[in-house]
Amino acid sequence: MSFIQVVSIAIRKHSTFRRLYYSFFFRLLMLDFKKNLLLLIFWSLLFGMITNNIAPNYGIAYLFLGPEYFNKVSFLSYFIVGFSCGGFVMAYNIASFIQNAYRFPFLASLRFPFMKYCLNNFVIPLVFITLYCFEIYFFLHGEGVMSTSKILLMIVAFLSGLGLFLFLAFTYFFKGNKDIFKLYGIQHKLEIPYKADKRPITGERNPKLVKESRDWYVETYFSSPTSIRLVRSVQHYKKEMLKEVIRRNHHVAFIFEMISIVSLLVLGFLGEKNTFEIPAGASIFLLFTAFSMLVSSFYRWWGGWSIPVFILFLFLFNFVHKIDLLTVDRAFGLNYNTKKADYSYNNFKKIDKNYELFDKDVVNMLGILNKWKQKNTSLTDPLIKPKLVFINTSGGGLRSSLWTFYTLQYADSMLNGRLLQQTQLITGSSGGMIGAAYLRELYLQKQHNKIKSYYGKKYLTNISNDVLNPIAFKIATSEWLFPLQSFTLDGNRYPKDRAYAFEHRLEENTEKAFNKRLGDYQLDEANSSIPMMIFSPSIVNDGRKLMVSSQPISFLTQNTRTNKTSYNKLFDAIEYSRFFKEQDASKILFSSVLRMSATFPYISPVVSLPSEPRIEIMDAGLRDNFGLETTLRFVKIFNDWIAENTSGIVIIQIRDKHKNSPIEGNPSQTLMQALFRPMGSFYGNLFDVQDYNQNASNG
Repeated sequence: MSFIQVVSIAIRKHSTFRRLYYSFFFRLLMLDFKKNLLLLIFWSLLFGMITNNIAPNYGIAYLFLGPEYFNKVSFLSYFIVGFSCGGFVMAYNIASFIQNAYRFPFLASLRFPFMKYCLNNFVIPLVFITLYCFEIYFFLHGEGVMSTSKILLMIVAFLSGLGLFLFLAFTYFFKGNKDIFKLYGIQHKLEIPYKADKRPITGERNPKLVKESRDWYVETYFSSPTSIRLVRSVQHYKKEMLKEVIRRNHHVAFIFEMISIVSLLVLGFLGEKNTFEIPAGASIFLLFTAFSMLVSSFYRWWGGWSIPVFILFLFLFNFVHKIDLLTVDRAFGLNYNTKKADYSYNNFKKIDKNYELFDKDVVNMLGILNKWKQKNTSLTDPLIKPKLVFINTSGGGLRSSLWTFYTLQYADSMLNGRLLQQTQLITGSSGGMIGAAYLRELYLQKQHNKIKSYYGKKYLTNISNDVLNPIAFKIATSEWLFPLQSFTLDGNRYPKDRAYAFEHRLEENTEKAFNKRLGDYQLDEANSSIPMMIFSPSIVNDGRKLMVSSQPISFLTQNTRTNKTSYNKLFDAIEYSRFFKEQDASKILFSSVLRMSATFPYISPVVSLPSEPRIEIMDAGLRDNFGLETTLRFVKIFNDWIAENTSGIVIIQIRDKHKNSPIEGNPSQTLMQALFRPMGSFYGNLFDVQDYNQNASNG
């Protein structure tokens, strides 16, 4: 006899524990752990997110604990999250009811069977909601931005949204109620109230109570939140009648599911309207709601065959994703309908041996450097050589965008505009490059008299505005299936996916500052009116860099000409503009260039480019988080010019976190922690490793 069986028998022989063990709510809780593991996975993910135990370094918990709506943490933002949470709670109850109601025939003898089921299926939702409210309180209290009374108001907002959804849902089920009394005109009998039984229990089940299927015997249930009732025997009812009641309730629940799923898809068409760009935390609830309902709908149609059918569905769904037209995420402005670029070693070698190209690009860049020198040489004292400034900025999402913009804006204002004037090149990755690009664009607009100053606080607000809400909303409402909308640019069609949502919101936040093509910056950079920017996103296929600039920069990708050594050359980078010249490289939207450099897995989709074989692009931080490697290549090639025409170089590195990371403890580990620690530590310390290598190179 197993340990579990021994404990089970001991519980049954004790009066109090027996009533608990055979209570409906406890049996449903046990049923979840035994039969409904998929639903528990959703709950586990949500518990991990709100407690900051899942992806703590990426701030997922903040999406739930400090949700933003119209760029504000407000009563309405918490209300919307609560409303979406109510949707997931109801989806959990519906999925559980469809899969498990047949195990409890006594439900058919109750008024409002589904609502009684939900009332007893409360343990996990109640624990989650209670914990969520405590987490909201401690998070907002720790931030110190709200008084205690306002924090409590935010919690009330969350609970109000939750309550409203549950009220609307139960109103639907109340009107669609199908119980045995309504279907067959049977007179309703009063429910038997529960009274604690003081008599000794022999371990035999009460013969007056219904014997449920298999091990799911039940003695008591919650008839209301404050009253417990005994389960009636249903042996005097025909099995067909009981089954029909459960089937009718299944049907009502299934209709509710279909209405909800269709509503989500319809909302996907409204995603471009700011009103429907709900907080990202609410979108995560919506996504889990859709998945839960999808799984239970499979069970509704195929019953015991639901798991094999669901696996088959996933297999077919996975196969359909091979259709490029439906699934490939594209850079907007590039031509995907023409001949593909040749991504092969033969082509790499052909480009590398074109020394005329190398020399031509060097001459072009020397012309830009001479214009830079002319602009920065003092008319009153032309013998004083200026400092050549390079800016390297790190990735780090919205935080890095804001920090980079603020740092450069403040420093430039303190130097009366001399910082951007003397900056020749800006490199880096991800959010830092977005912040730097925004300030550079404002600097250009100031020169064209489109704005009076680029030091205003409103620009800080613009670059700090949320971009995640529309992305999460797009994933939750449509993209988990396929992008349902598209748009046309230069005669080419592109999907309105989460990549489009990102660029569209970035355009709105910055007042269309990035509504330009990459080629639009070519002349201003060539005249040294603005600093050059070189983006270096990573190629997923093989780890090479994709060097993106409006200027010809083959000298950064080709090996320096030499006759002294002979070796097997390694091509670690390709020049975007020439490599994709036939695919209209210069017409790519500048916002797409920023997206390629800031592609974060699962949030912004990996960008596919029109080559054969197809290459995919991810965040520049995978290879060079600060862009220092690109800067040093540039300095090496133009070292002679720099020595002759400048008084030295200044490399400004803008970081979104401290260079010296705190030394973490290494406590005893569980088996799972020990298994995942090697890979987890490698990826977690990826940027620190880059720091070590670059620090040694510059020492």
